[in-house]
Amino acid sequence: MDSSIGMVLDKLKALGLEKNTYVIFTSDNGGGQSNAPLQGGKAKMWEGGLRVPMIVAGPGIAANSQCDKPVAQWDYLTTMHDLVGSTAELPNDLDGISLRPVLEQGNEGKLAKRDTGLVFHFPAHYTVPITSYRDGDFKLMRHLNTGEIKLFNVFRDMGETKDLSKTMPEKVANMVHKLDAYLEKVGAWKMEEVYAARTEELETWIADDEEKFAKINQQLKSNRLDAQNRKELQAELKSAKSRQTRHRDNLEKLYQGRKSVRWF
Repeated sequence: MDSSIGMVLDKLKALGLEKNTYVIFTSDNGGGQSNAPLQGGKAKMWEGGLRVPMIVAGPGIAANSQCDKPVAQWDYLTTMHDLVGSTAELPNDLDGISLRPVLEQGNEGKLAKRDTGLVFHFPAHYTVPITSYRDGDFKLMRHLNTGEIKLFNVFRDMGETKDLSKTMPEKVANMVHKLDAYLEKVGAWKMEEVYAARTEELETWIADDEEKFAKINQQLKSNRLDAQNRKELQAELKSAKSRQTRHRDNLEKLYQGRKSVRWF
């Protein structure tokens, strides 16, 4: 990555564009499953799956400056709109805020207030379904199968080792209220809807395979088939049966997943 990024930076310089170009180095999620001292990793709503590097270079950004305030990639649109001085109106329901103050002033910069906090809603059928909600120093996590809640102060406890949900019930209630209001506002999918949609999809594929079996078996009964066509139909039948087995296995995994209470 050093070489590849270096090539990009060298090209910008060669073209005379480095003084009016912003370069952002970041990731879409945490890496792998081992990100100590953070918990969890890719496709998990723990800090190991959410905290990623963000390094920015460009006009007005001092070398070696630093910002410790939490930001999100949906801030980029608002930020670039601000940095380029655009006069075009942005939609008034964007979650993102401009990062310009902290890009130019580091930790001294003042970010606009986030009315929604940072919401990471992940009703996934293929892994642990969790919604995480960061508001200030606190992060609330809700398991979407069981409804179980965890609360962490991720400023003091980035490793998420001390669950505060039992000792701070008022904080939990307040954050749950704000989170649910946001999810309702944006029409976020509920876990039950995700499971229902996936079940319907798999059952449709299984039924389609049954129709294919019947069609191929009917064709194989013909005495007019030559050896090559018969061989091709038998291969197609085998492939369809293998595909259906996979769909049935996934349907069983889905059923088991609905009952899962694990957090990792």
